[in-house]
Parts: sequence; structure tokens; C-alpha cells
Amino acid sequence: MQNEQKILTQEEFSYLTAKAGDLVEEAVAYNAMDCMLPAHMSAECIQMGEPYSERWDPEMEKDRTTFATFKRISKGVWQYCGHCFLGETVERG
Repeated sequence: MQNEQKILTQEEFSYLTAKAGDLVEEAVAYNAMDCMLPAHMSAECIQMGEPYSERWDPEMEKDRTTFATFKRISKGVWQYCGHCFLGETVERG
């Protein structure tokens, strides 16, 4: 538990039921990174290499691809951010 929020294990996490904001153990984020080359990887976030979908970006006024995204919260804990634009950790558009 972190701040009263359950941290999902690899066995409990599913992309079918995941919601942006869910906390996951590090193994979940690393599994996403290991299934294919990441589209984006930094010390703060990882985005899966295959685009999930396209969404209209009102700031850029065009459709952009989205990627399953994980953001590091603390040592060993990551947050599933949903499907975000490249390099971002907030779902928008």
C-alpha cells in the first residue's frame, strides 16, 4: 500500500481493467518495457513501443498516436497513466 492505495502485482494487473492512476509494482512497468522496444523511456516514465490508438490533440490541432504509459512514483512503485501522447504522462485529447 502507498498512501492507502493498493499496489497491483504482475498477477493482478491487466490492461483490460487498468485505470489511469492505478499503482503497480516495478515488474509490471519492466514487463511493458521488455515486450518491445519502448517508444519513450526516461528515468520518470516508460511508454510501450507499439501505439495504442490515435487521439485528437487540440494543442497541436492534429491526430496523434497514444501509448500505454507508466510513470515512476517511488522506488519499486510505478503508476499506470493510461494512453498518453509520446513523452507525456497525462491522458488528454
